[in-house]
Amino acid sequence: MSEAQASLAPGSILELAQSTKKQWELGQVRLIASGTLAQDGTLQPSSLHEATWQLSIRSIEKAASFTPALSAQVFTLIAGDFAQLEVDGHQHGLEPLRPLKFDTGNPVEASQPTEELLIVHVAAEPAQVRATVRIVELSKKREQYLFDGQLGIMVQGSAKLLLGDNEQQLNLRDTVVGSDAAEPRISGRGFMAVASFDQP
Repeated sequence: MSEAQASLAPGSILELAQSTKKQWELGQVRLIASGTLAQDGTLQPSSLHEATWQLSIRSIEKAASFTPALSAQVFTLIAGDFAQLEVDGHQHGLEPLRPLKFDTGNPVEASQPTEELLIVHVAAEPAQVRATVRIVELSKKREQYLFDGQLGIMVQGSAKLLLGDNEQQLNLRDTVVGSDAAEPRISGRGFMAVASFDQP
């Protein structure tokens, strides 16, 4: 499981700095986690070959095409102003913090960006996992809970992870593993992308 961080322990932090930087067709990619969805709704780590879902942070640096390994895709632009994707002959504009979801097994074309872009990329095998992404505005007055089947990615601002009486500072683009039992809570200011994986 060297491609991704092996542990998906409840309430743990998957640090961006601990992921390996690799290349993909449009730029660079850091695979944060990949795995399967258990019957009880918890996320289980697995190799990329066996994974039915994956989460990565990717750059878009050039015009190119790629063919998704898992057909259900959610792109969320977290740095940069705009990207244009062509999916099955249709043009889609990718705007900051507005998740774009599509399902295709065909090549996806990206137009030439005017600057380097960063995206949170979520992919899933739709027959086995339903993946969604929503952007949550964080508050120090109202804690954000993360539950089983959820991964929270810090995309803007500053926040802490609260576990019981303990707290830990989150770095930008760190990911927190949700848990019904451990009840990880996020407190701070900024925005978090919450990826949820459910039974289809």
